[in-house]
Amino acid sequence: MIVNKVVEEYIRKKSQTDNKLLREIEEFALKNNIPIIEPEVRNFLGMIVKIKKPCKILEIGTAIGYSSIIMKMASKDSKITTIEINEDSFLEAKLNIEKFGFEKDIHCILGDANEVIELLEDEYDLIFIDAAKGQYINFFEKTIDKLKVNGVLVSDNILFRGMVAEEKYKTTRHRKITIVKRLDEYIDLLINDKRLSSSIVPIDDGMMITYRNE
Repeated sequence: MIVNKVVEEYIRKKSQTDNKLLREIEEFALKNNIPIIEPEVRNFLGMIVKIKKPCKILEIGTAIGYSSIIMKMASKDSKITTIEINEDSFLEAKLNIEKFGFEKDIHCILGDANEVIELLEDEYDLIFIDAAKGQYINFFEKTIDKLKVNGVLVSDNILFRGMVAEEKYKTTRHRKITIVKRLDEYIDLLINDKRLSSSIVPIDDGMMITYRNE
């Protein structure tokens, strides 16, 4: 746990949405054990999009379309390209996006992001990474040249249940050791890249906000 449990519960209680369709997606995700962003992350991500007002967004990790919908709701003029490797999630995402009437502005692609990214020709104002944690470095290296100068990169689950902050999870036998070490390397990579300015925000599982300076 990163945030004090009492504080976390307080924030989530204050962050609940009254949007019926969003609540239906949240209930579906909970019932089917599908990870989606938590309420406080939803609000924070939406705020970033509102402030940035991106024309083009790239999302790596669609899941069932929840975060794509949140970003589109936050910026009605944004066009979103989102990539999902799991076919069941991909199909559910398309249904959810259609329920909101966003199918013309959210383009869903089924496939391995490592392969799909290389086929994309656009440049993006905002990139949101929320997929396989052990692949974050690969995703970054393939997308950084597609992120515009003054663009924003948002990386979710960056602290991985707080394990990234504890050395024991990087040096001793643990079933999550590879993911933890790779996330730690990813954080160092972004922080030390002179083209970028990055900040880690300790909400939910941790988010990293990165601005491309040059």
